[in-house]
Amino acid sequence: MTRIHTLPLDRVMPGMVLGADLCDAYGATLLAAGSELSATQIASLRRRDVRQVVIEVREIVSEAEREARRDEIRARLRHLFRRTGEGEADRVLYQTLLEYRLEQVG
Repeated sequence: MTRIHTLPLDRVMPGMVLGADLCDAYGATLLAAGSELSATQIASLRRRDVRQVVIEVREIVSEAEREARRDEIRARLRHLFRRTGEGEADRVLYQTLLEYRLEQVG
């Protein structure tokens, strides 16, 4: 499972992965989401006065925990869709949301 955290730059370590594009004040992308940060890049960000970055944290969870989370997602979506009609649009929306949420769990 992947979580996103915003960290102050002084807590960022080489090897951490950006969870979102890092842009300068003009909107130009400095580093793309998914980039693994090196010590040189972190030093460069300090020189640019970057104060915080969004970091992707991969959590190691057991298969039992992952399945429990999937069950929670299914139950929550069933609850949210409990009063929808039987139309095709409702089914497609439900299925799309379910697939998206389950994909996030892995």
